Amino acid sequence: MLKSLLALSAQKPDGWLPALFGVGVAGVWLPGSLFFGTFITEDLSCVAAGIFAADGHIDYLTATIACTLGIWLGDIGLYLIGWLMARGLLRWGWAKRKMERMSKSSWRRAFDQHGTKILFTSRFLPGTRVPSYLAAGAIGWSLWRFAAVMAVAVVIWTPLLVAAAMISGKVVLEWLAAWGAYAWVAVPCALLVAWCVLRVLTYMFSWRGRRLLLGSFRRLTRWEYWPPVFVFPPVVLHQLCTAIVHRTPLVFSACNRDIPFGGLFGESKGDILDLFPASSRDGVFVAAYQRLPRKTPIDERMAAVRTFLEAGRCVLKPDQGERGAGVVVVKDEASARAWLASCPYDAIVQEFIAGEEFGVAWCRSPETGLGEIHSIAHKVLPSLVGDGERCLEDLILAGDRTLAMSRLHLKAQASRLGWVPAAGERVSLGDLGTHSCGSTFFDARDLTSAELHQSFESFMADVPGVDFGRFDVRAPSKQALRTGHDVAVLEFNGVTGEAAHVYQPGYPWYRGVLDMIAHLRRASRIGAHNRRAGHAPATFGQLWSVLVTAMRRPRFEAPAAEVIPTEPDGSKPVSSALAQDVPEA
Repeated sequence: MLKSLLALSAQKPDGWLPALFGVGVAGVWLPGSLFFGTFITEDLSCVAAGIFAADGHIDYLTATIACTLGIWLGDIGLYLIGWLMARGLLRWGWAKRKMERMSKSSWRRAFDQHGTKILFTSRFLPGTRVPSYLAAGAIGWSLWRFAAVMAVAVVIWTPLLVAAAMISGKVVLEWLAAWGAYAWVAVPCALLVAWCVLRVLTYMFSWRGRRLLLGSFRRLTRWEYWPPVFVFPPVVLHQLCTAIVHRTPLVFSACNRDIPFGGLFGESKGDILDLFPASSRDGVFVAAYQRLPRKTPIDERMAAVRTFLEAGRCVLKPDQGERGAGVVVVKDEASARAWLASCPYDAIVQEFIAGEEFGVAWCRSPETGLGEIHSIAHKVLPSLVGDGERCLEDLILAGDRTLAMSRLHLKAQASRLGWVPAAGERVSLGDLGTHSCGSTFFDARDLTSAELHQSFESFMADVPGVDFGRFDVRAPSKQALRTGHDVAVLEFNGVTGEAAHVYQPGYPWYRGVLDMIAHLRRASRIGAHNRRAGHAPATFGQLWSVLVTAMRRPRFEAPAAEVIPTEPDGSKPVSSALAQDVPEA
């Protein structure tokens, strides 16, 4: 910089002031960019500083000082954000969401014991910094102590990272010069691979991280957790062949004459429940429900909900929804009002039925007109048993089934992760029998009986326009279901109602595919019969229109309660503004 200034002054003695200004701007711009860049991404700014230093655009000391100051001040800024958020003085959306994923009690306990170690170590473990610094501010850890610890950590970390980037940067620059355009494709790929490796290594430094990685691995190795795109290709291929045989691509959509598209998607749960009779409770009956139109004032909807809450609890669900999205069990008016206020769709309130939950796949033979139960799945709600020593978080991460869904359970149980259940105490982790909420499905086809067939036959006798689908029901026990007594229908799923027994743990994938094919073959056979009787299946144009509408609908998730009930150990309520952070693998 000084050499440049002298050269310009020698060439034009009267232009020393403009020369000084130009050099000054050049000398301040790059360090300033690195300084402010650390507020966006710390590690990449340090890497960029090292590469700039390797190329001679800035000296190593200046680059290191700029990054060090920026990182240190940024860490203090995160501390202050946590402090302000915990006191309701700052309401930034992203910060609030981060705070809602932290548990104040668990973080306070951790900081009381190992605060200095946590903060110092987090500097060297990307992915742990933001939650640690926010938590330090939220719980009121000493600001001066925080600043001192982070100053030491930053002074050690930043020079090492900039130096490493500078050394490797020389090699990178030489390689870029040699390979030209090809290098600019490979470098981003190499950086992506390095980021992924670093991400995985971050988890390996703690037992919790290793268990989360193992949980992600189990979701990959157990096909019951696979995304549909990896499960259904053989089923789709079979349906294409079926379409050729029946000369109608969407022949299965005609399987239920009184349900739009046979219940493919987008149907109203209330409209379907209205089709069924109000039978006595001796056999099969529909659990009491009431529609809650969105246009109705919330006070009127709450009046309906209060009627159901008199029994202690009730179920709220969107009138249109998939895979249990937005469905909650509420026990108080405050939670119900918060749910209704946030739900953008028409809704349904339904009585809560205690007991065992099942999925019963049923169809009506087009030849005989008689019903047939071809699948029963026993839906076991997620739970675990305490040992009197480990907290709820450790029990979730230690369990075989709960580990696979650990991210879901850790978020849902954030308010009591530090609670230690008594030895032998069973702790429920959910009230909904959906696979996506952690429930385990078991093959219960052995519960099929003549009495159960007869109960459903009587129930469906006056519903001629529904011939295929799956009933989600609850019964007091397995024996009650077998005998067909006190079977409460929660909802009915049409052609998309899978034969859920295939999701039993350990059920072979090929057998599951074959059972799904057999399940849909019944729908196609019924649809072909209904088409010959004059009921036209859906067209691709109609299907596309409904699909676009469904895709445009935002996914609704139930809001977190504003006030968390008192902990089981009698401690003070924990604010939901702090929920345990569950990083992604």
